[in-house]
Amino acid sequence: MFRQTFIFLALICLSCGPSIEDNIDKLGRGGEDREEAQQELLLAKERAIEPLLEALKDLNYTARPELVEVLASLMMRMDDPRIEQALCQHLRTDPDPGVRARIARWMGFQKRNSAIESLVEALSDEDGEVRYQALMALDLFGDKLSEDQEEQVQEKARKLTGDDHEGTRMEASIRVENFVKNWIDEALQLSLKAQLARAESLYAKALTYSPASKQANYRLARFYLDNGQKDKGLRLLRQHGMLLDVPLLPQSPEIDGFLDDAVWQKAARVDSFYQFSNSHYAALPSEVRTKVYIGYRKGFLYMGFHCHDEHPDSLVVNKSPGKVWFDDDVEFYCDPNFDHKTYGQIGFNSAGLVNDEWFLGGLSNRVESWDAEGKSAVYVGDDFWSVEYRLSVGQNEFPQPEPGMLWGFNFIRVYRGSEYSQWVRTYGGNAHQPDDFGLLLFH
Repeated sequence: MFRQTFIFLALICLSCGPSIEDNIDKLGRGGEDREEAQQELLLAKERAIEPLLEALKDLNYTARPELVEVLASLMMRMDDPRIEQALCQHLRTDPDPGVRARIARWMGFQKRNSAIESLVEALSDEDGEVRYQALMALDLFGDKLSEDQEEQVQEKARKLTGDDHEGTRMEASIRVENFVKNWIDEALQLSLKAQLARAESLYAKALTYSPASKQANYRLARFYLDNGQKDKGLRLLRQHGMLLDVPLLPQSPEIDGFLDDAVWQKAARVDSFYQFSNSHYAALPSEVRTKVYIGYRKGFLYMGFHCHDEHPDSLVVNKSPGKVWFDDDVEFYCDPNFDHKTYGQIGFNSAGLVNDEWFLGGLSNRVESWDAEGKSAVYVGDDFWSVEYRLSVGQNEFPQPEPGMLWGFNFIRVYRGSEYSQWVRTYGGNAHQPDDFGLLLFH
């Protein structure tokens, strides 16, 4: 008897609680009311679906994106085709870009094949955020796309690399470079098998698809260099900012850290840096401005780094030997033998600490006892810090540069110990990829 009475009272309490319509109204209030309403609507399951779909049609309802989240969460809990059909329709036709963007985002989480066509269409949406969310969502589907769908996304992504929405532009560039990487890998394998004509045609295919691709232009240039077409390879590298023509300086700059000697204006200059990532192959421009100058004289190679920094008082600095790589620092990698195997790495932090290392074939084969012969100076200004460095050449690992000589080279800047930017983008998981270094051509 007691148990029956308890159940009866519980049912009365439930029937006296907020209705589904009340909870839909509460969604628009925000804060705790919104959270409570979401929970109640999810508990209502199938009873909530039709009222939620009707509310989504009401363009005057203020919390329509939140309705999308509740419906998408219900779709994960139960198999009701009405939800997906309605969301796909709203993704195509809803006048509110906030609703369309929220639907695209949740469709990516759901990863239902039946939503792919709607997401592909959304890549042409008039709103940048919708395009961005659709592109991100499609990326989550992985290999679930059909060959035809993959080709559609491939072509739309290529066009979106010039999009006015920053997120869309960045994600499109990443996707495009992933496609390009597949062609490059295949071309490299064909080169190893001496199938050079087929390899060159794949490089051409990659560049037809993405003419500005840094990795494709670099690899095609190296293909020319490695196969007897040196001038053609150098022209291509120079055209795409991956080769520096290093001059013989008329006089030596004073190494004091200031970069104020007029002779620096006669040096070669780099002012384009790209973000390093081990999760994609795109060369995305760094948001941190950096300039590098380089020139040489008999016995010495000279470099100057100018690092813009709005808050130099926040520079990350460790004053312990061996810790420069985790600081705000600038570095260069140098393969003077141009063998794509042996190279030096030298880095400087804003406190004047220098770390130098020599490698024989990669990061795992370090020469612990190696020291570069050089002199450096650092200056920290109000909105920048700068480094001047003179490297002794003509002995040990570094030969005296001569006109026409090629060195593998790269410049690095680490900002706040987190963003890692490079003159020439490297791949393979880290910066220690001498086969990806840029080139110095001495004059």
